[in-house]
Amino acid sequence: MNFWKSVVVAALVAGRLAAQEPSKAEPAAIASLPPTQGSEELPFRFEIGGYGSSVDHGFGSWNGADAKLWFRNRYFTPALIVESQSRPTGTQQNYTFFSYLNWSKSFYTTQGFSYAPQRSDSSTYFPKRRYDMKGYWKLPPGRNLVLGAGYTRFDLGTGGHGQIFNLGALYYHRKLVVEGNVFVNRSQPGNLYSTSGMLSAQYGHEGSYWWGVTAGGGRELYKFVGQTPFDVQFSSYSVNAFYRKWFTRHTGMVISLDYLDKLSGYRRVGGGFHLFFEF
Repeated sequence: MNFWKSVVVAALVAGRLAAQEPSKAEPAAIASLPPTQGSEELPFRFEIGGYGSSVDHGFGSWNGADAKLWFRNRYFTPALIVESQSRPTGTQQNYTFFSYLNWSKSFYTTQGFSYAPQRSDSSTYFPKRRYDMKGYWKLPPGRNLVLGAGYTRFDLGTGGHGQIFNLGALYYHRKLVVEGNVFVNRSQPGNLYSTSGMLSAQYGHEGSYWWGVTAGGGRELYKFVGQTPFDVQFSSYSVNAFYRKWFTRHTGMVISLDYLDKLSGYRRVGGGFHLFFEF
């Protein structure tokens, strides 16, 4: 069944589609490397800002704001993230705890949990609950090649749930960091599988500037559960770019641009602006 054959079907799927998008595994490393590099950094970083997107096919404007607080430590780096997103169908908040944990010189993990209170199916933009875990192994002798394997479970409430399995690699060379990831997504009900991938590059130095680009693409497949259940399938690709610049030793800004094309659904074009403070 084609998604755009019926306006009624489009309206029903809109809430489920909005919920599925943020449940995909996002690049945890490149665009926001853990702020623990450098020998003279202050322990806390607070970042606050907003973003906006224009979405075609009648989906309107999507706008949001978020705040992040990092505590930087040699062994354990936790972060608290609060975000809110508004669309023509309503507003929803999402609350996240995320952390980096160094177990040894050659092994570290990232782990996170998020919760988004749900008010209605039409204003569900984040998973109700999401759990993330990923392990990274730094290969000898230089430990500049890092292999990673991760697992995500997300729960969309009445819309279903699913898992994401992830394999990836990071490579550090002076000021350049390159990352590649492959994702296998399993969606319930229906036990449907789809795959996606992304490649990222970042260049710069903590305390001065970073710029980076991420490109990704793949398929999204899930079952819409209504009076007449049916499978919904999308192919999509996206490009994201950011520039992080320090104004002073401990303050700066982040500018981001993003483009997403769900080939049989919609196009989204947007950007964001954030300020950060270290103390």
